[in-house]
Amino acid sequence: MTVSGGWCEEMEREEIDGLLVMQLQEVLALDTPPALDARLSEDLRADSLDLVEVIEGGERALAVRDVTVRLDDDALRAITTVGDAADALRRAVRDAPKGGVRR
Repeated sequence: MTVSGGWCEEMEREEIDGLLVMQLQEVLALDTPPALDARLSEDLRADSLDLVEVIEGGERALAVRDVTVRLDDDALRAITTVGDAADALRRAVRDAPKGGVRR
């Protein structure tokens, strides 16, 4: 995973969870917000391309906050639930060095 840009200590759990839920609703055209324990493929019928689109949307939303996050293929493959996706982005934000790059 590569992370660069500004440090974002104030990024709250609820912010990232909400950001991903919004992305999922948009990409999958869901009427109601999915639960964090919802399984992406089994419960939400999301395929791997949907997941990439959701994560890229999350990455763009974080970039607006001056935090650049890129999840690699291994990180994406490990995501099975909405909560897993939120955790992966949250770890990237938490581990982002101030003004640096993490590889």
